[in-house]
Amino acid sequence: MMHDKHFEGLSGGIFLIGLGLLFLVPGIGFWPWILVVIGAASLPASLAANKGWVGWQSFFWMCGLAVLFGTGYFWPGILILIGLSSLLGALTKDSQGNPFAGAKTDQATETFAFDDVPPSATFANDSDHTTKKLEE
Repeated sequence: MMHDKHFEGLSGGIFLIGLGLLFLVPGIGFWPWILVVIGAASLPASLAANKGWVGWQSFFWMCGLAVLFGTGYFWPGILILIGLSSLLGALTKDSQGNPFAGAKTDQATETFAFDDVPPSATFANDSDHTTKKLEE
């Protein structure tokens, strides 16, 4: 299992690689694509902290805003982005980032009364590790 410091290193590496690609690729420009780089760099740390929903939502918003600013379709696009964000949140909020994971359920412990135990049941005594037969 990786330590949180490793994921901070991953975030820094992703940021530097993305920043380098922004300067390397001709004609792409710096703004608004730096938003995608920031969103991608923040993702590993939030997934490592079991905050997958927050990480995926922020990544989605950064990418969506970059596309909206890049294309110029900000006004109608923001409505679509909000709707898609709502759907993404509904799929991932309870599963820490994995939309295919089952929802968390509380597992109740099974309790029973001693009247329900059959007379032939035996239990271990914690003090001397001997078994005693239940008496009626």
